[in-house]
Amino acid sequence: MNKNSINSASLKVPFRGFRGVFFFFLFFSVFAQAENNEPKHLLRSSNTSFGLSALNIMDNYLSPLPYSGIGLRAITENARLLSPDCQNLSMKSRTEMTLGSLVNPAGTAGMLFLGANYAWGMHYHFRPVENLQILTGGLWDVDFGVKYLARNVNNPVNLDIATNLNASVAVIYDILTPRRIVRLRAAFEMPLIGCMFVPEQNSSYYEIFMLGAYGNFVHFSSLHNKQALRQMYSVEIPLGNSTWRFGFLATNLTYTANDLFFRRNDHTIFVGYTQVFSQFSRRNPAPENFIGF
Repeated sequence: MNKNSINSASLKVPFRGFRGVFFFFLFFSVFAQAENNEPKHLLRSSNTSFGLSALNIMDNYLSPLPYSGIGLRAITENARLLSPDCQNLSMKSRTEMTLGSLVNPAGTAGMLFLGANYAWGMHYHFRPVENLQILTGGLWDVDFGVKYLARNVNNPVNLDIATNLNASVAVIYDILTPRRIVRLRAAFEMPLIGCMFVPEQNSSYYEIFMLGAYGNFVHFSSLHNKQALRQMYSVEIPLGNSTWRFGFLATNLTYTANDLFFRRNDHTIFVGYTQVFSQFSRRNPAPENFIGF
């Protein structure tokens, strides 16, 4: 064997080793890219809560006296991120129902209250430190309520109809324990602008809706004639296959129009459960191994 053949053989060994390493990294990069290109599915968080409320209502259209009592409250919240590639924007919707029974201070008259509220909005998520989120954004809501005072013969009913654009702030902190993650949450909302329906003192709903006596009953609302604050504090604890939410909700609302004063205070202790699931559509089909009905 001559000298040239020995040199060529010695050069082929490191070249083959380099070629193997090159193909290994090429295969690894293609595999990693394929994993990154897999479709991402958004998870939606849905919470349903039920609570017992202490109610306090002041309605000068129905009576100059305040009414207080208890009520039942049901709340449904849904939240999800805006898109799989954007983890800083989220959407939220909320539906509330309240049913209450109240009496005046002397206990001589009773009031029935039925309230409903729907809200939808978006938040931007700040994550200044690990396990901490600060959400800022806004919610648009529609509020509807019926107050019935049986002792009033001419005007026994008054309607609460309003819509608002609310400022919203929430703080979420996750506590990592050896077996589960406990989530603490505090959320605050305040109406900024909107409009509301308030009848005049001497007008009846029969005159308004049947006779067309439309007066000064639609009012622009802002901080000068409507002040409200909604506070919610809760703790979420995973128990078994579910996540349970325990909390306290306080809603304080006052507004004035047509020389009438209105107040509604609602303090609720509630318990609820949270479910997290994914939604699929024609554009975002379910994987082949997902089974539905």
